[in-house]
Amino acid sequence: MERESFENEVIAEILNREYVCVKVDREERPDVDSVYMSVCQAMNGQGGWPLTIIMTPDCRPFFSGTYFPPRARYGRPGLEELLTAAAEQWKAKREKLLDQAGQIEKYLRSREQTGRWAKPELAVVHQAFRKFADSFDSKNGGFGGAPKFPTPHNLMFLMEYGARENRQEALSMAEKTLVQMYRGGIFDHIGGGFSRYSTDGQWLVPHFEKMLYDNSLLVMAYIKAYGRTGRRMYGEVAEKILEYVRRELTDSQGGFYCGQDADSDGVEGKYYVFTREEISTVLGETAGRDFCRQYGISEHGNFEGRSIPNLLENDNYEEICEKPWGTGQYGNVQYGNTRHGNACLGIPGSFGVRENEGLKKLYQYRLDRARLHKDDKILVSWNGWMICACAMAGAVLGKKQYVDMAVRAEAFISSRLVKDGRLMVRYRDQDAAGQGKLDDYACYCLALLELYQVTFRADYLKRAAGWAEIMTEQFFDREQGGFYLYAKDGEQLIVRTKETYDGAMPSGNSAAARILYRLAQITGEVKWQKVLEKQLCYLAGAMEGYPSGHSYGLLTMMDVLYPSKELVCTLSPDTDRERRRNLTEQLANLAVTAEGLTVVVKTEENAEEMERLAPYTKEYLLPDKGELFYLCVGHECMQPVSRLGQLIPNLLSTAEPGRYEG
Repeated sequence: MERESFENEVIAEILNREYVCVKVDREERPDVDSVYMSVCQAMNGQGGWPLTIIMTPDCRPFFSGTYFPPRARYGRPGLEELLTAAAEQWKAKREKLLDQAGQIEKYLRSREQTGRWAKPELAVVHQAFRKFADSFDSKNGGFGGAPKFPTPHNLMFLMEYGARENRQEALSMAEKTLVQMYRGGIFDHIGGGFSRYSTDGQWLVPHFEKMLYDNSLLVMAYIKAYGRTGRRMYGEVAEKILEYVRRELTDSQGGFYCGQDADSDGVEGKYYVFTREEISTVLGETAGRDFCRQYGISEHGNFEGRSIPNLLENDNYEEICEKPWGTGQYGNVQYGNTRHGNACLGIPGSFGVRENEGLKKLYQYRLDRARLHKDDKILVSWNGWMICACAMAGAVLGKKQYVDMAVRAEAFISSRLVKDGRLMVRYRDQDAAGQGKLDDYACYCLALLELYQVTFRADYLKRAAGWAEIMTEQFFDREQGGFYLYAKDGEQLIVRTKETYDGAMPSGNSAAARILYRLAQITGEVKWQKVLEKQLCYLAGAMEGYPSGHSYGLLTMMDVLYPSKELVCTLSPDTDRERRRNLTEQLANLAVTAEGLTVVVKTEENAEEMERLAPYTKEYLLPDKGELFYLCVGHECMQPVSRLGQLIPNLLSTAEPGRYEG
């Protein structure tokens, strides 16, 4: 619409004469987007983007819609006619429009006040699994038909459910999807990273836009799959995503940019596609022929006469993914044969950083041929997801550089996106702006908690608890449960909404539930448990009828419905640095990969801080020599042991679910 309509001189003249025009960036103002999308859905039965709203000077809407062509066509009204008619109505029948706006506002307020509560039950979890199973595409992976979205949290739910319930078919659905997405054109085999979605059912032709949040969540999904199976390919794909992010989406100060556009030189996908002649020119005849055969580059092409590199017809895709490039080699890690692969031993994997000469040449050729526009905003919420992804990958793959990326990005947020003790929304060109919304607080808290679980630095836990206090104070509805999108002391809109649907990204409410659960488990503080209980009842009510649309929230639901595991490790003051580092790496690996496990490490250095944050740790005395491990599963605690390996079978076992007693 921007090119078609807003740059149209006739339409621009009407807008400038009759209206005050406001363009909203929904990434910076998700609260505005949510409120007025609710208006569109209420008035039209559905919503979508671009979102078009006509409202009164006091921001009460009386007309809504999505896309409008410049002039009427195919039965769809044109923006020129619509704007002219609305302006005439405003002059001639203003009272009628004001009344209509009042009715819409009244309806939205009443709907927000009628949230349902329900008790968390496993029936909802099973129902979500059945919904995914019913819509699963067994040939191509994914769910339903075209277009297909990765939605990684759906896959994380299936992997968790499969492990908890010992349902191999759940894990198989997730694995099939992860494999086919990697093989398809939605994955950038030249430069790494995933595009936004596939326009077809087999993941071949993407909408070429790349977004930070998609790639963050996909790293988490592939890392979970690697932790579950020990299958090297999953670790490799996660690394390729992270290397793309490091190379193309990382600011010099450590923050992560939003993403890259689909268009180059005004043509969607031009940057990513090739002809056979181009490949041969860049790589030479023999190497070019081999590359075209491996990556499906054909004479006629698969996208408007050119080809998107893919491995859909290549049965050696796994060998290609794992084949060492250049001089890089895998580490000497011995992989286990059990369900968790190497993770079952608490041993981090080791992958060499690998560069294939042919891919490097094509990547450079692509950079020289065309450039992509980069959205260089740094959003707190999206950075929170990528910090989680980097921390998890670093712990499971044994790659310190990824943990370092997470640490650096978190430091950027804490130094550049905090003002007067509150979070901002975005940073760009030395400027931080916008009052932090629920997603900013929730994702940042998650990032701090993930960093705690892979470093066991008490300051991360302390700051996570501090930001969670602000989040609860400013956003939580203590009467009905649920977190509002914007703070109680923030700019007030016509209605204060809550969102629970886990769409392209998990909702702030689902992320908040996960924070509350983790804080309750790590600290043992009753205050977090009380808020969690109310939040879970709110989410359970929201899930009724469509639980599969709340897959990230279901992860926390499973955590409380199945027996939890808490592992406390105490280290003697004389534990040497190398032993402490190795043990921390093993514990971090387990914290990420073992279902329902919370890990706390107490040392001489952090003892005082941990006893303030988690008072129960006072009872865990530091040993005179070596280390002690205390494991509780459900409500049963075992005798402490001096070697972590003694607890591995218990840490990796799955127990029968219990009933939620909150």
